[in-house]
Amino acid sequence: KWIEAGRQWVAWDVNDGTKTAIQSLVDAGDADALRQKLEKRLDFGTAGLRAAMGAGTVCMNDLVVIQTMQGLVAYLEESYGVEAVQRRGIVLGYDHRQFGTLNSKQFAAYSAAVAVSCGIKVYLYEGVVATPLVPFAVDRLGCVAGIMVTASHNPKADNGYKVYGSNGCQIIPPHDERIAASILNHLAPWQLYDITNIRSQTADPTAELVAAYFDAMTPLVRYPQDNANPLYHVKVAYSAMHGVGHEFTRQSFSKFNLPPYYPVAFPNPEEGQGALHLSFETAAKHGCSLILANDPDADRLAVAELLPTGDWHLFTGNEIGTLLGFWEYTQYMKQHPTADKSKLYVVTSTVSSKMLRAIAHREGFNFVETLTGYIHYISMKKN
Repeated sequence: KWIEAGRQWVAWDVNDGTKTAIQSLVDAGDADALRQKLEKRLDFGTAGLRAAMGAGTVCMNDLVVIQTMQGLVAYLEESYGVEAVQRRGIVLGYDHRQFGTLNSKQFAAYSAAVAVSCGIKVYLYEGVVATPLVPFAVDRLGCVAGIMVTASHNPKADNGYKVYGSNGCQIIPPHDERIAASILNHLAPWQLYDITNIRSQTADPTAELVAAYFDAMTPLVRYPQDNANPLYHVKVAYSAMHGVGHEFTRQSFSKFNLPPYYPVAFPNPEEGQGALHLSFETAAKHGCSLILANDPDADRLAVAELLPTGDWHLFTGNEIGTLLGFWEYTQYMKQHPTADKSKLYVVTSTVSSKMLRAIAHREGFNFVETLTGYIHYISMKKN
Protein backbone atom coordinates (compact mmCIF):
# COMPACT_ATOMS: atom_id res chain seq x y z
CA LYS A 1 0.00 0.00 0.00
CA TRP A 2 2.63 2.56 1.00
CA ILE A 3 5.01 1.54 -1.77
CA GLU A 4 2.21 2.21 -4.24
CA ALA A 5 1.42 5.52 -2.53
CA GLY A 6 5.08 6.43 -2.95
CA ARG A 7 4.94 5.63 -6.66
CA GLN A 8 1.86 7.82 -6.98
CA TRP A 9 3.68 10.69 -5.28
CA VAL A 10 6.64 10.35 -7.63
CA ALA A 11 4.31 10.37 -10.64
CA TRP A 12 2.70 13.62 -9.52
CA ASP A 13 5.63 15.51 -7.96
CA VAL A 14 7.28 18.31 -9.96
CA ASN A 15 10.23 18.93 -7.65
CA ASP A 16 13.39 16.90 -8.28
CA GLY A 17 14.48 17.09 -4.65
CA THR A 18 11.31 15.80 -3.01
CA LYS A 19 10.64 13.37 -5.87
CA THR A 20 14.09 11.82 -5.36
CA ALA A 21 13.54 11.60 -1.59
CA ILE A 22 10.34 9.58 -2.02
CA GLN A 23 11.73 7.53 -4.93
CA SER A 24 14.68 6.42 -2.80
CA LEU A 25 12.28 5.08 -0.17
CA VAL A 26 10.28 3.28 -2.85
CA ASP A 27 13.46 1.74 -4.28
CA ALA A 28 14.49 0.63 -0.78
CA GLY A 29 11.07 -0.86 -0.13
CA ASP A 30 10.86 1.16 3.09
CA ALA A 31 7.10 1.05 3.61
CA ASP A 32 7.30 2.32 7.19
CA ALA A 33 9.20 5.48 6.20
CA LEU A 34 6.75 6.06 3.34
CA ARG A 35 3.83 5.63 5.74
CA GLN A 36 5.29 8.32 8.01
CA LYS A 37 5.54 10.74 5.09
CA LEU A 38 2.30 9.91 3.27
CA GLU A 39 -0.25 8.59 5.76
CA LYS A 40 -1.41 11.98 7.05
CA ARG A 41 -2.02 15.29 5.31
CA LEU A 42 -1.44 18.79 6.59
CA ASP A 43 -4.62 20.11 8.15
CA PHE A 44 -6.01 23.12 6.32
CA GLY A 45 -7.52 25.48 8.89
CA THR A 46 -8.31 29.13 9.45
CA ALA A 47 -4.57 29.87 9.39
CA GLY A 48 -4.16 27.90 6.16
CA LEU A 49 -1.18 25.55 6.20
CA ARG A 50 2.05 25.59 8.19
CA ALA A 51 4.72 22.90 8.52
CA ALA A 52 8.34 22.02 7.83
CA MET A 53 9.43 22.00 4.20
CA GLY A 54 10.17 18.51 2.90
CA ALA A 55 8.82 15.52 1.00
CA GLY A 56 5.42 13.97 1.61
CA THR A 57 1.90 15.02 2.51
CA VAL A 58 2.93 15.99 6.05
CA CYS A 59 5.26 18.73 4.77
CA MET A 60 5.15 21.93 2.76
CA ASN A 61 6.32 21.25 -0.79
CA ASP A 62 5.46 22.00 -4.41
CA LEU A 63 2.95 19.16 -4.81
CA VAL A 64 1.09 19.95 -1.59
CA VAL A 65 0.91 23.60 -2.67
CA ILE A 66 -0.43 22.62 -6.11
CA GLN A 67 -3.06 20.38 -4.53
CA THR A 68 -4.03 23.09 -2.07
CA MET A 69 -4.36 25.71 -4.80
CA GLN A 70 -6.45 23.39 -6.96
CA GLY A 71 -8.82 22.81 -4.05
CA LEU A 72 -8.98 26.54 -3.30
CA VAL A 73 -9.67 27.45 -6.93
CA ALA A 74 -12.43 24.84 -7.17
CA TYR A 75 -14.00 26.17 -3.98
CA LEU A 76 -13.83 29.78 -5.17
CA GLU A 77 -15.40 28.88 -8.51
CA GLU A 78 -18.19 27.06 -6.72
CA SER A 79 -18.73 30.00 -4.36
CA TYR A 80 -18.48 32.96 -6.76
CA GLY A 81 -18.93 31.43 -10.19
CA VAL A 82 -16.19 30.81 -12.75
CA GLU A 83 -16.63 34.14 -14.57
CA ALA A 84 -16.42 36.22 -11.38
CA VAL A 85 -13.31 34.41 -10.16
CA GLN A 86 -11.61 34.85 -13.53
CA ARG A 87 -12.50 38.54 -13.70
CA ARG A 88 -11.81 39.58 -10.10
CA GLY A 89 -8.67 37.49 -9.72
CA ILE A 90 -6.35 36.38 -6.94
CA VAL A 91 -3.34 38.13 -5.37
CA LEU A 92 -0.20 36.25 -4.33
CA GLY A 93 2.68 37.32 -2.08
CA TYR A 94 5.61 35.47 -0.57
CA ASP A 95 8.53 35.81 1.84
CA HIS A 96 12.14 34.68 1.38
CA ARG A 97 12.16 31.24 3.02
CA GLN A 98 14.18 28.49 1.37
CA PHE A 99 15.07 24.92 2.30
CA GLY A 100 16.90 22.74 -0.21
CA THR A 101 14.99 22.73 -3.50
CA LEU A 102 11.91 24.28 -1.84
CA ASN A 103 11.20 27.98 -1.38
CA SER A 104 8.40 30.50 -0.96
CA LYS A 105 8.86 32.10 -4.37
CA GLN A 106 8.40 28.74 -6.07
CA PHE A 107 5.30 27.95 -4.01
CA ALA A 108 3.78 31.26 -5.11
CA ALA A 109 4.72 30.58 -8.73
CA TYR A 110 3.02 27.17 -8.76
CA SER A 111 -0.03 28.68 -7.10
CA ALA A 112 -0.13 31.29 -9.84
CA ALA A 113 0.27 28.61 -12.52
CA VAL A 114 -2.76 26.71 -11.22
CA ALA A 115 -4.90 29.86 -11.30
CA VAL A 116 -3.62 30.95 -14.72
CA SER A 117 -4.47 27.52 -16.16
CA CYS A 118 -8.09 28.20 -15.18
CA GLY A 119 -8.16 31.60 -16.87
CA ILE A 120 -7.99 33.48 -13.57
CA LYS A 121 -6.35 36.91 -13.42
CA VAL A 122 -3.38 36.68 -11.06
CA TYR A 123 -1.62 39.54 -9.29
CA LEU A 124 1.81 38.24 -8.29
CA TYR A 125 4.09 40.53 -6.29
CA GLU A 126 7.50 40.85 -7.93
CA GLY A 127 9.59 40.37 -4.79
CA VAL A 128 9.20 39.51 -1.14
CA VAL A 129 6.53 41.52 0.65
CA ALA A 130 5.25 42.06 4.16
CA THR A 131 2.13 40.00 4.85
CA PRO A 132 -0.19 43.04 5.28
CA LEU A 133 0.37 43.92 1.61
CA VAL A 134 -1.64 40.85 0.55
CA PRO A 135 -4.96 41.54 2.33
CA PHE A 136 -4.51 45.22 1.42
CA ALA A 137 -4.28 44.21 -2.25
CA VAL A 138 -7.33 41.94 -1.97
CA ASP A 139 -9.36 44.88 -0.71
CA ARG A 140 -7.90 47.49 -3.09
CA LEU A 141 -8.12 45.32 -6.24
CA GLY A 142 -11.41 43.62 -5.40
CA CYS A 143 -9.96 40.11 -5.62
CA VAL A 144 -11.86 36.99 -4.54
CA ALA A 145 -8.90 35.78 -2.48
CA GLY A 146 -5.32 36.41 -1.46
CA ILE A 147 -2.51 34.05 -0.54
CA MET A 148 0.65 34.80 1.41
CA VAL A 149 3.34 32.14 1.35
CA THR A 150 5.07 32.40 4.73
CA ALA A 151 5.50 30.59 8.03
CA SER A 152 5.51 33.92 9.86
CA HIS A 153 7.55 33.56 13.08
CA ASN A 154 8.10 29.78 12.75
CA PRO A 155 11.62 28.30 12.45
CA LYS A 156 13.43 28.99 9.17
CA ALA A 157 12.92 25.46 7.76
CA ASP A 158 9.13 25.84 7.98
CA ASN A 159 6.77 27.38 5.48
CA GLY A 160 3.08 28.14 5.29
CA TYR A 161 0.11 29.20 3.22
CA LYS A 162 -2.12 31.98 4.58
CA VAL A 163 -5.42 32.43 2.76
CA TYR A 164 -7.49 35.62 2.81
CA GLY A 165 -11.10 35.91 1.68
CA SER A 166 -12.63 38.58 -0.55
CA ASN A 167 -13.10 40.77 2.55
CA GLY A 168 -9.33 40.90 3.11
CA CYS A 169 -9.55 38.79 6.28
CA GLN A 170 -8.18 35.34 7.00
CA ILE A 171 -10.84 32.73 6.44
CA ILE A 172 -13.07 31.51 9.25
CA PRO A 173 -15.27 28.42 9.73
CA PRO A 174 -16.98 26.87 7.85
CA HIS A 175 -14.96 28.09 4.86
CA ASP A 176 -11.75 26.42 6.05
CA GLU A 177 -13.51 23.05 6.34
CA ARG A 178 -15.03 23.39 2.87
CA ILE A 179 -11.69 24.32 1.33
CA ALA A 180 -10.07 21.35 3.09
CA ALA A 181 -12.71 19.04 1.61
CA SER A 182 -12.22 20.58 -1.83
CA ILE A 183 -8.47 19.95 -1.63
CA LEU A 184 -9.08 16.24 -1.02
CA ASN A 185 -11.31 16.15 -4.11
CA HIS A 186 -8.60 17.64 -6.33
CA LEU A 187 -5.36 15.89 -5.37
CA ALA A 188 -4.37 14.76 -8.87
CA PRO A 189 -2.64 17.62 -10.72
CA TRP A 190 -4.95 18.99 -13.40
CA GLN A 191 -2.00 19.33 -15.74
CA LEU A 192 1.80 19.52 -15.76
CA TYR A 193 2.36 23.07 -14.56
CA ASP A 194 5.18 25.12 -16.05
CA ILE A 195 6.37 28.14 -14.06
CA THR A 196 9.15 29.14 -16.46
CA ASN A 197 7.22 32.08 -17.92
CA ILE A 198 4.82 32.72 -15.07
CA ARG A 199 5.82 36.38 -14.81
CA SER A 200 4.61 37.07 -18.34
CA GLN A 201 1.28 35.43 -17.51
CA THR A 202 0.57 37.45 -14.37
CA ALA A 203 0.24 41.10 -13.38
CA ASP A 204 2.74 42.70 -11.00
CA PRO A 205 0.94 45.05 -8.58
CA THR A 206 4.03 45.89 -6.52
CA ALA A 207 4.67 49.52 -7.50
CA GLU A 208 0.99 50.51 -7.48
CA LEU A 209 0.04 48.72 -4.26
CA VAL A 210 3.10 49.65 -2.19
CA ALA A 211 2.57 53.30 -3.13
CA ALA A 212 -1.14 53.02 -2.32
CA TYR A 213 -0.37 51.38 1.02
CA PHE A 214 1.85 54.23 2.12
CA ASP A 215 -0.57 56.81 0.74
CA ALA A 216 -3.20 55.25 2.99
CA MET A 217 -0.94 56.11 5.93
CA THR A 218 -1.18 59.84 5.22
CA PRO A 219 -4.11 60.53 7.60
CA LEU A 220 -2.07 58.94 10.40
CA VAL A 221 0.81 61.41 10.00
CA ARG A 222 -0.63 63.93 12.45
CA TYR A 223 2.55 65.79 13.44
CA PRO A 224 4.88 65.89 10.40
CA GLN A 225 6.60 69.10 11.54
CA ASP A 226 7.23 67.86 15.08
CA ASN A 227 8.46 64.54 13.71
CA ALA A 228 10.99 66.38 11.56
CA ASN A 229 12.20 68.54 14.47
CA PRO A 230 15.52 67.21 15.84
CA LEU A 231 14.51 68.38 19.33
CA TYR A 232 11.82 65.72 19.41
CA HIS A 233 13.81 62.89 17.89
CA VAL A 234 13.99 59.53 19.63
CA LYS A 235 16.75 57.19 18.51
CA VAL A 236 15.33 53.85 17.41
CA ALA A 237 16.94 50.45 16.85
CA TYR A 238 15.00 48.22 14.45
CA SER A 239 15.19 44.50 13.67
CA ALA A 240 13.44 42.69 10.82
CA MET A 241 14.42 39.30 12.32
CA HIS A 242 15.95 38.10 9.05
CA GLY A 243 12.60 38.93 7.46
CA VAL A 244 10.96 41.19 4.92
CA GLY A 245 10.19 44.20 7.11
CA HIS A 246 13.25 46.42 6.65
CA GLU A 247 12.34 48.19 3.41
CA PHE A 248 8.71 48.71 4.39
CA THR A 249 9.65 50.05 7.82
CA ARG A 250 12.23 52.36 6.25
CA GLN A 251 9.53 53.79 3.99
CA SER A 252 7.18 54.14 6.97
CA PHE A 253 9.74 56.18 8.89
CA SER A 254 10.22 58.40 5.85
CA LYS A 255 6.46 58.84 5.45
CA PHE A 256 6.20 60.08 9.04
CA ASN A 257 9.21 62.43 8.67
CA LEU A 258 11.10 60.38 11.25
CA PRO A 259 14.89 60.12 11.17
CA PRO A 260 16.41 56.83 9.96
CA TYR A 261 16.57 54.05 12.52
CA TYR A 262 19.61 51.95 13.41
CA PRO A 263 19.23 48.49 11.82
CA VAL A 264 20.23 45.34 13.69
CA ALA A 265 22.70 43.49 11.49
CA PHE A 266 22.22 39.77 12.10
CA PRO A 267 19.34 38.95 14.47
CA ASN A 268 18.66 35.32 15.24
CA PRO A 269 14.90 34.65 15.11
CA GLU A 270 15.38 31.31 16.88
CA GLU A 271 16.77 32.70 20.14
CA GLY A 272 13.35 32.62 21.81
CA GLN A 273 13.17 35.17 24.63
CA GLY A 274 16.70 36.23 23.77
CA ALA A 275 15.72 37.14 20.21
CA LEU A 276 16.21 40.85 20.95
CA HIS A 277 19.71 40.40 22.38
CA LEU A 278 21.43 41.98 19.38
CA SER A 279 18.79 44.71 19.31
CA PHE A 280 19.77 45.67 22.86
CA GLU A 281 23.44 45.71 21.83
CA THR A 282 22.70 47.90 18.79
CA ALA A 283 20.60 50.26 20.92
CA ALA A 284 23.38 50.60 23.48
CA LYS A 285 25.96 51.25 20.77
CA HIS A 286 23.98 54.12 19.21
CA GLY A 287 22.29 55.51 22.31
CA CYS A 288 18.80 54.40 21.30
CA SER A 289 15.96 54.52 23.81
CA LEU A 290 13.43 52.57 21.76
CA ILE A 291 13.57 49.18 20.04
CA LEU A 292 11.13 48.02 17.38
CA ALA A 293 11.20 44.51 15.92
CA ASN A 294 9.02 42.76 13.36
CA ASP A 295 8.62 39.01 13.00
CA PRO A 296 9.94 37.61 9.68
CA ASP A 297 6.80 38.34 7.64
CA ALA A 298 6.28 41.73 9.30
CA ASP A 299 2.77 41.28 10.68
CA ARG A 300 3.78 41.28 14.35
CA LEU A 301 5.60 43.93 16.36
CA ALA A 302 7.74 43.88 19.49
CA VAL A 303 8.50 47.12 21.36
CA ALA A 304 11.03 47.79 24.13
CA GLU A 305 11.74 51.07 25.94
CA LEU A 306 14.85 52.07 27.88
CA LEU A 307 13.96 52.96 31.47
CA PRO A 308 15.73 55.62 33.59
CA THR A 309 17.25 52.74 35.57
CA GLY A 310 19.06 51.54 32.47
CA ASP A 311 16.88 48.43 32.20
CA TRP A 312 14.68 47.67 29.21
CA HIS A 313 10.92 47.21 29.44
CA LEU A 314 9.61 44.81 26.79
CA PHE A 315 5.96 45.69 26.25
CA THR A 316 3.35 42.95 26.07
CA GLY A 317 0.84 42.89 23.24
CA ASN A 318 -1.84 44.04 25.66
CA GLU A 319 0.27 47.02 26.73
CA ILE A 320 0.95 48.02 23.12
CA GLY A 321 -2.75 47.70 22.27
CA THR A 322 -3.72 49.80 25.27
CA LEU A 323 -1.23 52.54 24.38
CA LEU A 324 -2.39 52.61 20.75
CA GLY A 325 -6.05 52.66 21.75
CA PHE A 326 -5.53 55.50 24.24
CA TRP A 327 -3.45 57.41 21.67
CA GLU A 328 -6.22 57.16 19.07
CA TYR A 329 -8.79 58.34 21.58
CA THR A 330 -6.76 61.34 22.78
CA GLN A 331 -5.85 62.39 19.23
CA TYR A 332 -9.47 62.17 18.11
CA MET A 333 -10.57 64.36 21.02
CA LYS A 334 -7.88 66.92 20.18
CA GLN A 335 -9.26 67.15 16.66
CA HIS A 336 -12.91 66.99 17.77
CA PRO A 337 -13.03 68.55 21.27
CA THR A 338 -16.85 68.77 21.29
CA ALA A 339 -17.40 65.19 20.10
CA ASP A 340 -20.16 63.15 21.74
CA LYS A 341 -18.17 60.45 23.56
CA SER A 342 -21.25 58.22 23.75
CA LYS A 343 -20.85 57.70 20.00
CA LEU A 344 -17.17 56.71 20.20
CA TYR A 345 -16.22 53.03 20.28
CA VAL A 346 -13.12 50.95 20.85
CA VAL A 347 -13.28 47.29 19.80
CA THR A 348 -11.02 44.59 21.23
CA SER A 349 -10.95 40.80 21.21
CA THR A 350 -12.34 38.82 24.12
CA VAL A 351 -8.87 37.43 24.91
CA SER A 352 -7.30 40.88 25.23
CA SER A 353 -6.61 42.79 28.42
CA LYS A 354 -9.39 44.84 30.01
CA MET A 355 -7.16 47.90 30.41
CA LEU A 356 -8.95 49.75 27.62
CA ARG A 357 -12.28 48.94 29.26
CA ALA A 358 -11.11 50.77 32.38
CA ILE A 359 -10.01 53.76 30.29
CA ALA A 360 -13.31 53.78 28.36
CA HIS A 361 -15.27 53.70 31.63
CA ARG A 362 -13.22 56.59 33.02
CA GLU A 363 -13.36 58.72 29.87
CA GLY A 364 -16.96 57.97 28.88
CA PHE A 365 -16.61 56.23 25.52
CA ASN A 366 -17.83 52.74 24.54
CA PHE A 367 -15.88 49.51 24.94
CA VAL A 368 -16.97 46.49 22.85
CA GLU A 369 -15.51 42.98 22.79
CA THR A 370 -15.69 40.55 19.90
CA LEU A 371 -14.16 37.26 18.81
CA THR A 372 -10.53 37.18 17.69
CA GLY A 373 -9.99 37.95 14.02
CA TYR A 374 -10.19 41.05 11.84
CA ILE A 375 -13.38 39.87 10.18
CA HIS A 376 -15.16 40.37 13.50
CA TYR A 377 -13.62 43.82 14.00
CA ILE A 378 -14.66 44.85 10.49
CA SER A 379 -18.20 43.58 11.05
CA MET A 380 -18.37 45.66 14.22
CA LYS A 381 -17.08 48.71 12.35
CA LYS A 382 -19.73 48.30 9.63
CA ASN A 383 -22.41 48.12 12.32
